[in-house]
Amino acid sequence: MDSNDLILNGWEKKRIIKQPNNRDQLFNSKEIKYIFVLAGGLQSNGEVNEFVKLRLDKAIELYNQHIVFQPCKIIVMGGGTYHKAPILNEQNYVIHESTSCAIYLTENGPVNPKDIYREWSSYDTIANGYYAYLNYIQPLKIKNFSLITSNFHMPRAKVIFNYFNTIIFNSHIEFIETENYGIKESILNERHERESNSLNNFVKNIVEQKHSIIKFTKWFYEEHGAYKSIIYYEENSKINQSY
Repeated sequence: MDSNDLILNGWEKKRIIKQPNNRDQLFNSKEIKYIFVLAGGLQSNGEVNEFVKLRLDKAIELYNQHIVFQPCKIIVMGGGTYHKAPILNEQNYVIHESTSCAIYLTENGPVNPKDIYREWSSYDTIANGYYAYLNYIQPLKIKNFSLITSNFHMPRAKVIFNYFNTIIFNSHIEFIETENYGIKESILNERHERESNSLNNFVKNIVEQKHSIIKFTKWFYEEHGAYKSIIYYEENSKINQSY
């Protein structure tokens, strides 16, 4: 198989990536540009939602701006949504949101597959932040990065990432929000309400009480709905249609 071929999670998706002839020379010793993109659910066919495409398009835009001058990595965050059943491919394997995001990036950038990192352990925004810092930001000592998500999602994402920025590893974060495209107004209103409630709960129960990574980690695996030993699955609701 050619090194430019891409096969992800048995999808048998093949993509040829054209590389700059002087790629190695351009990279030299400059600092790596890191771009984190938060996933946001899948359509029934396994493709990313329309509003997530805007997030990925922005990542592609930044990637193309920086790749000429410095190494650049796009990190797509998201395994799924724990209050919604996963989408399966034809072989009955779970299609992780980050996998679909990676495929979109390679097909529409194109982005070199080696410049894409997939994270598939997180099932909500809190876990997005937690695993971003544990898996990438802290071990790679990332001092600067961009974070991309939708307008309706950004207020909570900011608080969550700033929280982990305080208790795990301090970095400079560039927050970049995209339009809320492709969501019905009625569902968007519900998402705004849910985001506001979730943000208030996070500040009250986590930011104001869990002042260390030890305290947070114990809460995460003992009380978080998606990660504690006994999982509670929400019943399907109208808002789940937007994930």
